[in-house]
Amino acid sequence: MPKWYYLVLWVLLLVGQTVSFKLKAASALLHDIQQLSDELMAGRKTAQPGAELARQYIRQRFSQLGLAALQPDFQHPFHYSIGFAGKQGVNLIATLKGCNKPDRYIVMTAHYDHLGTVAGKVYNGADDNASGVATMLALAALLKTQPCPSYSYLFIATDAEESGLYGAKAFVAEPAVPLQQLMLNINLDMLSRGERANHLYLYGAHSLPGVVDYIKAEDFPVNLKLRHRGKGLRGQNRLDWSNASDHAPFRRAGIPFLFFGVDTHKHYHTPQDDWQNIDPEYLQRMFDSLSQIVLWLDQQPPEWYQAARKTK
Repeated sequence: MPKWYYLVLWVLLLVGQTVSFKLKAASALLHDIQQLSDELMAGRKTAQPGAELARQYIRQRFSQLGLAALQPDFQHPFHYSIGFAGKQGVNLIATLKGCNKPDRYIVMTAHYDHLGTVAGKVYNGADDNASGVATMLALAALLKTQPCPSYSYLFIATDAEESGLYGAKAFVAEPAVPLQQLMLNINLDMLSRGERANHLYLYGAHSLPGVVDYIKAEDFPVNLKLRHRGKGLRGQNRLDWSNASDHAPFRRAGIPFLFFGVDTHKHYHTPQDDWQNIDPEYLQRMFDSLSQIVLWLDQQPPEWYQAARKTK
């Protein structure tokens, strides 16, 4: 057989494996969302027993994926204050070593905390933000299937986002690796309820020249909508996109960032934000789109990221 035959066969096998993985990933995604938004988690409010149950589950999934810990049990406690009250949260951090640029990191963040129980009703937070954590886990699994990612990765399940982005702030203030080695923050917050118009929003593309051109040139299974600088509408709510989620502390530190999320919906911050309201087909399309983008970002040179940094 000619050499080109074996090359074509290898490519077909690789494509087949990728398609098979993505189909399995969507199933794992929904399962992780179900577990993290279960009534037993009691809304995952920071410093409550439900948050500890969520941490146990995420630590187990980090271990199952073969990710490495930087501290025992992946746990990185931190302290913060609201008014005169001192509080403690716990970030969970796992790492995956890259091959070509092992001392350069892409950081994925997704907050696992939510609102807990309010007036006797459990706010399960399936979309906000069990979906983000589950997607981060699925993307980690995707990167593990590659021969070896170019960059090293930090996967951070942040705590205390709902009360003021305190987990992300704590990481940036005392990073697990030097900030100079962080190339990009990919923040995942509310990813599962874009079924109405097949939308997925991206804010921060302006922080990384070249991303806008790439997004506009490619076809994605979702309708990827670019959000621009400053304040804008998210559904009927006016939102300061630059400070809306855990990408904000990275932005303030001058690190390029990409924030992915869906629009608000009628179940946002209500007891009805349950996994049963998620459309599995949209979940599949969202993950396929993000997979395509993440694998492309992994192939970009470090000089590209360094040139986009804003030193403070």
